[in-house]
Amino acid sequence: MPTWFGPEEARLFGVLHLPGDGVARAGVVICPPLGRQHLDTYRGLKLLAQHLCSRGFAVLRFDYRGTGDSTADQCRDSAVEGYLESIQTAVDYLRASGAQSVALIGLRVGALLAATAAASIEGLDGLILWDPATDGRRYLREQQALYQMTVGGQDADELPPEPGTVPLLGITLSTTAAAGLRALKMPAAAGSTPALVLIRPEHAEDRRLADLRAARNCAVQEIAGQPEFVEPPRIVVKIPMDTLATIEKWLDDNLPSEAGSFQPVFADRAVVDRLPDGRTVTESIIELGANRLFAIRTELAGTPAGGPTVLFHNTACEHRVGSGRIWPDTARQLAALGVSVVRYDRRGVGDTGIATEDFPWMHSPVAKADVTDAVDALGVPPERLIMTGICSGAWNSAYGGLERGARLVVLVNILLYSLRRSEGGSERIAQVTDDVSDDAAGDENTGQRRLWGLVKQGLRNWLPYQGWLLLGRLGYTQAPEVLLAALGESGVPTELVLSPMDFDWYVGHRGPIGAKRLARRGWAPKLTQAPAGDHAVLHRGLQNFIRQYLLAATRREFADQL
Repeated sequence: MPTWFGPEEARLFGVLHLPGDGVARAGVVICPPLGRQHLDTYRGLKLLAQHLCSRGFAVLRFDYRGTGDSTADQCRDSAVEGYLESIQTAVDYLRASGAQSVALIGLRVGALLAATAAASIEGLDGLILWDPATDGRRYLREQQALYQMTVGGQDADELPPEPGTVPLLGITLSTTAAAGLRALKMPAAAGSTPALVLIRPEHAEDRRLADLRAARNCAVQEIAGQPEFVEPPRIVVKIPMDTLATIEKWLDDNLPSEAGSFQPVFADRAVVDRLPDGRTVTESIIELGANRLFAIRTELAGTPAGGPTVLFHNTACEHRVGSGRIWPDTARQLAALGVSVVRYDRRGVGDTGIATEDFPWMHSPVAKADVTDAVDALGVPPERLIMTGICSGAWNSAYGGLERGARLVVLVNILLYSLRRSEGGSERIAQVTDDVSDDAAGDENTGQRRLWGLVKQGLRNWLPYQGWLLLGRLGYTQAPEVLLAALGESGVPTELVLSPMDFDWYVGHRGPIGAKRLARRGWAPKLTQAPAGDHAVLHRGLQNFIRQYLLAATRREFADQL
């Protein structure tokens, strides 16, 4: 059950997994990683929570203050203090609901935060440090290096990060908060709390774990599969099921077996911002359509139903928060204009349905049905609806526009321009195949992809445009004119916002030729090239660029309705 909890001035978002019959043997708080690692591990942590719940535990997954769907700005100077206070608030929520015993599980930097917070939380019954970051300085240095490697260090003058901030991979801290994180060190002991430390083999000699190893109430165990889980090289995140089983067994053995009454209080609405004029921005937990797609609606208190609405379609397998928390931050700024903003999770992603080991394909009949279900559930006429998304979310925005209409679709960093053979299209572009778990087929698949890549390069260079367009219509190549022409013929105003690499993709697939042809027929989408940034929108300056673009587009399109 999703809920907001904690003080009214500092509401946290969480999902509580409840055993049946209003009883629980103990409470478990899962302290997630930060930034990109939080997005990548979201499904795995949800799956762990489901498994623990089946063993009789009440399990709380939550977002620290200033992260995810929780309230507050991520760039606050007091961010790290807020993370630690959030853990205490989560424990208090479980105890107020009836949990007599509570344990913490922390993953990566979440383990460092959990161990630090545990020192001031009385009466903890268990502490699991899962692949812990043991040194804040080293963690910060690694994350800064990953950020530079991933976004290419592209801090063009036109897209600088905010002054006084430190961009990391998927989160941005103020310099003061970064200093606070840098100062954290793994405590030498867990006190009287029984602890389990799960480490990668390559971290076995970490000197900051030496004291924990020596403690009588602490067990240390090596685990496998962590890089593929927290730092996946591709969009497919492999959940380490053996590690989940180890955690389940340890908690089963170390926490009470007798269940007691557990009666939590749920809140489906929270004030997430207060404007200078006294108005409040609120968020409500809602469900969309017959498949109960999890969603959050952001709007000014008192906003009437059916008015101007912006719908965010999530990217790939990311849940509704998006890279760098782009969607909650943007939603709250858009809501201040007087529009209603909805972000949701499609089936298999985030908090819609049950988490499984299976990779949730980005383009499938189920994914397309979720798009139209979400639009239909809003009950908003097309002239009052703007849709946007990044990459596969952009394609879903286009698909929703084609199927249901829209006042505007803004396609950010779109790669897939095909309408036929769209199933698995983004997965093929990202070099994901049905054989991702078949190591023996890896070399053959790689060779086939490389060969097809060379064939397409030759086609782009030598095939006349009409032939290229025909292949695009058949779904064998990505000819931008195919999708853009369909949107034009359906009367759906369209704007593209592309990072430099996505603009190069657009040009390489003959987008400018198609745009000229469309212009001669009296219609062509607006195209804006961002001066810097990456495809996944991990670049902080690009996040801000996209947010300002959407704010300007919303003001323009709904000027007569706000």
